[in-house]
Amino acid sequence: MSIQTFDSLEALIRAVGQTEINEWVFANLERVQSNPLNSTYYIIPEEELWELEDAGLTVTNHRDESIPASLPDHHVQSWLEVATVQDVIEVLRHSGSEPDIERIAQGLRYYHEYDAFME
Repeated sequence: MSIQTFDSLEALIRAVGQTEINEWVFANLERVQSNPLNSTYYIIPEEELWELEDAGLTVTNHRDESIPASLPDHHVQSWLEVATVQDVIEVLRHSGSEPDIERIAQGLRYYHEYDAFME
């Protein structure tokens, strides 16, 4: 698997069901806070990141995390695990009707800030 890039939260949500649950979603958190629906999200397989590190093709972000040097935004950082994104959506589904993308964005923001599910 290679790095996956999503130009919106909706595109990311469509893909997380077919993604390894132990992978991390990376994003520029300043952009996610100001415009979560239209931010860019990345799923970077851990093994690929290790290979890039070994080849000297990573940079260190402001959180001292290695990220691919090829990413256009070097302020990207780990955000949530794919499994967590899936769980947040599932909890929202069980709390009422099918959540729209704005409700999912609220639930993900809440989880990221409080490490708890919004119900």
